[in-house]
Amino acid sequence: MKAYQEGTDAFNAERWEDALAAFKEASSLYASPDFQYNIARCYEELGKHEEAVRAFETYLKAKPNADDRGAVENRIKLLEKLIAEENKRKQDEANREPTVIVQQVGEDKSEKRRKAAKPLIIAGAAIAGVGGLVALGGGVGFGAAAKSRSDDIDDIQNGGNPENLSFADAQTLSDEGRRFETLQLATVGAGAGLAVVGVVLLVVGVKFRKTPAGAKEAPASARLVPRFSPGHAGLGLVGRF
Repeated sequence: MKAYQEGTDAFNAERWEDALAAFKEASSLYASPDFQYNIARCYEELGKHEEAVRAFETYLKAKPNADDRGAVENRIKLLEKLIAEENKRKQDEANREPTVIVQQVGEDKSEKRRKAAKPLIIAGAAIAGVGGLVALGGGVGFGAAAKSRSDDIDDIQNGGNPENLSFADAQTLSDEGRRFETLQLATVGAGAGLAVVGVVLLVVGVKFRKTPAGAKEAPASARLVPRFSPGHAGLGLVGRF
């Protein structure tokens, strides 16, 4: 009775494994048909339909005049139907053609290409963005500083020198203006170079990702070419992607 009570408590708490173990212990100590019914219910809750059918059948054999015989027989029929459906599903899976496996191989290759291209795309976008920020920030910041020095010199030469600056002060402003102009060109050039490198990586990554698996790819090439014109200097991108 102690084992039976433990099984009942576990069953009510939906601890099916514990309930099954307790009812089996009770059945081994006292051969009551009711224990077989309880064991069958535990198997049923655990999804072990064949074991549940055997336990229900044992219950009916040990208790042929059971009041719930009709209900148990209906339960057995339902479980047998579930067993048949499960067996049919397993058989269908075993007989299925392995076309999905072949298709999955191709998908794996494409997925590998996408994963390989992702770092190039991310790095390219990041480097291009940093290059743009460097070029923009350097161009605007140093350009503004150079213009400020130029305006100060213009005030000295044409505006009556309102700050009463000396010739040495004017020379210092002129030197600072040229230095800021040089820094402006340098940062714009460096930022443009970074942006070009980022664009190259981005284009190569996108092209690699979009190329079908197994397709023959034309080699990608790119180079930076210096460009000069009166008052300007820069870099140009020449290549094939």
